[in-house]
Amino acid sequence: MKDHLVPKVGEHRLYDLTSNQTSLETKASTARWYAEMMIDLFFSYEAKSNLGEDAFNKLSLGDKISILRKPGAEKLTQSLDLIKDFGDKASHYQPGRVIKESDVEKVVTLSLELFDLALIDLMKNGGIRKTEITAKLFSTFLPSIRIRVLKSIINMRFIRPDSDEDMFILDKILLAYTKNGEIKKARRLLEKLQKQGALPQSHVEFWKEKIQIIQEKLEAGILPVSENISDCRRNFENVLSQMNESEKEQNSDLIKVFEVMLAQVEPSDLGDKIPDLVILM
Repeated sequence: MKDHLVPKVGEHRLYDLTSNQTSLETKASTARWYAEMMIDLFFSYEAKSNLGEDAFNKLSLGDKISILRKPGAEKLTQSLDLIKDFGDKASHYQPGRVIKESDVEKVVTLSLELFDLALIDLMKNGGIRKTEITAKLFSTFLPSIRIRVLKSIINMRFIRPDSDEDMFILDKILLAYTKNGEIKKARRLLEKLQKQGALPQSHVEFWKEKIQIIQEKLEAGILPVSENISDCRRNFENVLSQMNESEKEQNSDLIKVFEVMLAQVEPSDLGDKIPDLVILM
């Protein structure tokens, strides 16, 4: 899957979740199972520490979601509530009940994007710039994931050209679009922001030149952009090898997310691609 990453422990349910041959009821109930798996892997560290792992694991899904309710976790618990409720309904027979395909697709998407929420929690409020290498570490994920996460931590309607934070995040969004094969979207975004008066022409020209250079490197096949989970493992290990112990400690939460998602995954070969290629402007 080019748009999402799925932990190895959940791969065997991916067909049930996404195949056109799977019934709507099966997709909905699988989304519920997937949500419970994601809670266990990425959202239960604190609860397991407080209650004990065995006690937490014995809780119903509803009780687990209740424990996760706290300020700042509204998006997570809202998604989990919808997935649970729809999965519960789809799992029980009721005469005359009609399950809409659009509703099921929404629930499937919410379940697959739960991983985004784990990253958003770490990247928001300046987390993307926690250390000099944090953004580089984050960039080893799929470009599609990076786009969704980055767009969630910046207010694109009120972007500030005089804000280092906003310009830093915008730069990463534009590069992720380009590396995701969406250079036209990157250009349209720049033109839209210029039209709104959010970016001066000099900024727009600089980024258009930069993404064009990136595009040329992509076409030459020398950029090690992650296209699947094995590529993510390869790129993650490359960046991790460059980090000192202090950087690893400061980025321990993000590294933990990587290690859980990439567990049991073999890294792909680098081939002719050039890691850490510097684009001079």
